[in-house]
Amino acid sequence: MADFQGDVTVTAGGVEYTAAAELHSWAEDSREESAAERAVDIADGLTDWNGSIDVAGGESAAWKVMEAEDRALVMPDGRTAAFVVNRRFFGTGVLLITGSDEPPF
Repeated sequence: MADFQGDVTVTAGGVEYTAAAELHSWAEDSREESAAERAVDIADGLTDWNGSIDVAGGESAAWKVMEAEDRALVMPDGRTAAFVVNRRFFGTGVLLITGSDEPPF
């Protein structure tokens, strides 16, 4: 549905970090499938999003974002959304993330 590339703010554990983001969103479709073929957690009309963030401050800042109990992405226009970290790249500030809320972009 939408893509975003640019600078964002990440809040984690009450601390703000700057980051470069590359994000993508999509809507679940209404394919003709039996209930057994559909994943339990997929519902028509929901919009999912994921992508990567490169946290300024490198690996140590990325670790702090990963270890925080609460995380949110703040877009340049102020919209926010919670996310989870799926993976990190050792030695860098790059985190792969999946949104927990509707896409903020």
